[in-house]
Amino acid sequence: MWGWSGYPDGVMNAAARRKAAQKKRLVAKKKAAAKKLALRKKAAARKLALKKKAAAKRAALQKQAAMKRKKLEELRRRKAKQQLDEKRRKAKRALEEKRRKAKRALEEKRRKQAKQKAEAARRQAALRKKAEEKERKQARLLAERERKQKRVALERERKRVAREKLAERKRIAKEKLAEKRRRDLERQVAIEERKREQARKRAAIEEERREKQRERDKIAKAKEAERQAREAERARIRALREEEEARIRAQQEKAMAKPVKPPIIKLDPIDGITPTKEFDIAFLKSQRALLLEKRVELAGQAKRLSQEAQEIVANQEMGDVDFGEEGGEGDTMVVERERDLILSDQALAEVEAIDAALQRMQIGEYGYSSYSGLPIPRERLEVLPWATELVTERAGGLGSR
Repeated sequence: MWGWSGYPDGVMNAAARRKAAQKKRLVAKKKAAAKKLALRKKAAARKLALKKKAAAKRAALQKQAAMKRKKLEELRRRKAKQQLDEKRRKAKRALEEKRRKAKRALEEKRRKQAKQKAEAARRQAALRKKAEEKERKQARLLAERERKQKRVALERERKRVAREKLAERKRIAKEKLAEKRRRDLERQVAIEERKREQARKRAAIEEERREKQRERDKIAKAKEAERQAREAERARIRALREEEEARIRAQQEKAMAKPVKPPIIKLDPIDGITPTKEFDIAFLKSQRALLLEKRVELAGQAKRLSQEAQEIVANQEMGDVDFGEEGGEGDTMVVERERDLILSDQALAEVEAIDAALQRMQIGEYGYSSYSGLPIPRERLEVLPWATELVTERAGGLGSR
């Protein structure tokens, strides 16, 4: 048997089978590549998580050790300070006790001397001046000696405190230097580790990006071929449909002439609505509210569907379409996008029909058939507020909608 293309049927069947086998192999390769990529991603994520956990644990241990060392140093410093304060208090108490003893001894000595002087005065009135002069001299010498001893003790105490402060400053400076060196070393180690981690991440990201780019190039080529085939099929179907519609319109126009519309009896406009004999103002107001409510609903539906179709296109361009066994090579995403676009166009067409109905309500032509001019039943208008023809005209193919 010879087919319509001029080739035997057996030859055409063999070519079709070869084409189907090639397509299956291509699908199998894509599945294997996707599985390998998923396994590599999981392994890299698991390895990165383990490294982060180990680094966090090391940092926590180091921080705990530093806190312990800091507490021990603070405890030693506090103990040394307490010991120093205790020594100072003991030295101060000893010095005060010594001064009190010296003062008491001096007072006692003075009392004895005064007693001796009184007796000497009674005994030797002539030697009183000489004894008084000698006493004053001894007092001056004693006072001078006490002042000198006090100055020496104060100087010794000041030097001792200065030496202790200097030793404390040196010790603190040494500890600060050791702490600074330790922090610098830890910071350098952390920087090196961060640099190595960033290098590993950059290499992994670059490899993943190249792999995705190769996959996107393959997907784009397949999509482009599929799109061209769909466009060609749509153009052919559109041409056939237009030819059929033109033929049917020509037959309908030839079969019957449009009837003469009866006149519409209009009343005075009220609130932007022109009532008529068949449709009063109350019915028209309720219909206008219904039209406005339906218009808001359809406009929102059209916008939502258009956004969903755009999101599908954006996801396809980013390479997020699943080409595995459940992905159907992206056919499901394409079908959903086509469905959303068709439903959005339908909703927009109904919005335009609602706007036209509101315009007819303003000029007093709402509720009448655009074909025959006869009033449309209220029951039909309540179900389809933007209707423009009778049910009989719609069923007979005479209407404009």
